[in-house]
Amino acid sequence: MMTQYHKILRQSARDVLDRNWNGHFTRPAPSLYPHQWNWDTGFIVIGLATYDWKRVEKDLQFLFRGQWKNGMLPHIIFGNDPEARYFPGPEFWQAERASMAPEQATSGITQPPVFGFALWHAYRHAPNRDEAKTLLRALYPKILAQHAYLYRDRDPAQEGLAYICHPWEPGTDNSPTWDSALQRIDPQQVSIPPYTRKDLQNPRAAAHRPTQADYDRYVYLVDLFRSADYEEAKIAATCPFIIQDPLFNAILIYSTECLMHIARLLDEPTNQLEAWRTRAVAQMNAKLWNPQTGLYDAWDVVQDQRIEIQTSSGLIPLLAGIPSKTQAEQIQRTLEGPMFSSRDTWLCPTYSLLAEDINYEKYWRGPVWINMNWLLYQGAKRYNLDTVAERLRTDSLELLNRFGFYEYFDPRRKSGTREGYGTDQFSWSASCALDWLAET
Repeated sequence: MMTQYHKILRQSARDVLDRNWNGHFTRPAPSLYPHQWNWDTGFIVIGLATYDWKRVEKDLQFLFRGQWKNGMLPHIIFGNDPEARYFPGPEFWQAERASMAPEQATSGITQPPVFGFALWHAYRHAPNRDEAKTLLRALYPKILAQHAYLYRDRDPAQEGLAYICHPWEPGTDNSPTWDSALQRIDPQQVSIPPYTRKDLQNPRAAAHRPTQADYDRYVYLVDLFRSADYEEAKIAATCPFIIQDPLFNAILIYSTECLMHIARLLDEPTNQLEAWRTRAVAQMNAKLWNPQTGLYDAWDVVQDQRIEIQTSSGLIPLLAGIPSKTQAEQIQRTLEGPMFSSRDTWLCPTYSLLAEDINYEKYWRGPVWINMNWLLYQGAKRYNLDTVAERLRTDSLELLNRFGFYEYFDPRRKSGTREGYGTDQFSWSASCALDWLAET
């Protein structure tokens, strides 16, 4: 039953998305993120589909204007508002160096390939299935091209696992998982082009953002890519940060599965999609599964070794049906155990509560993120882990109701905080809430 509390929260969530609409696309937030972000848009359209299908179409149409000729979908599509300042902007990315780049200004890297599942979940909410099917038919070949790019250019060994080459690509920018690989870049020994960050304007929020040393390394990698004219082979050969991430690959596998559903709906063949998924699932379990922790680990391709850091990214393969029943039960024990859960915390922190260097307020080094909870919720439901699924949903809605639609939240119930962290009026937090509330 939809309670009065749920009705108020639903209207507040819609208000966030409506305020962040600029006439062309939905911004992740009104100030800090003024352009269109790739995986943000995927979550946004799922919520928009519960009440405004026309905006779903417009958001996706604008985003795919930025798709490269090789199928790569950039992590930022830059809008045309001259007042929308962000670093790094198009003048820094210099994406026009790439022969595959479109006329639309974009960044030069990608983000988790969410659109297979985003389009399928949005389709569930569509008020007119025939109208929605038209959008599916228009976007299906574009999303298929994105997957082909990842399994071709980001998997040169043809293992079934796509690699990332920048911490911005998995979306978990300053995760502890990346620390060891980033340490190979010494800012004192490499050339860092001059730049000015735009994410430190709010002094309070600045304390929760990635450090200057982090950003120096991020900028160094961008400079490396543009110097290589964004040629994938050159980047793979020279980049010190080449990692197979369980979050990125689980999302890719789930989106591939959802593309199979869309293909059947459109009477398209599924052979290639099935082959990609089968190989990827096998490799996730053979290479990234860690039975000692009940998590999937990232793999450092440069060093050819496992990165044994316990983050919530290692839980996300539940989403894609990757674990066996036995593995899923072990993941549940990990999720509900002291590593990620206690009576005094909200589900689910992004970093192990047992880690000595956990930071409850700092970006991806401990806080709760609503989109990660949404992904985990879908995975828990898939394996009939109904108790943990319901806790993920209720904890998330309670956080949003208490503190507002923030970017991320302190996982400690008794921390004394009176609000969330990062920027407020955050679109995907509102959108995930709308999807949950649509189930109520």
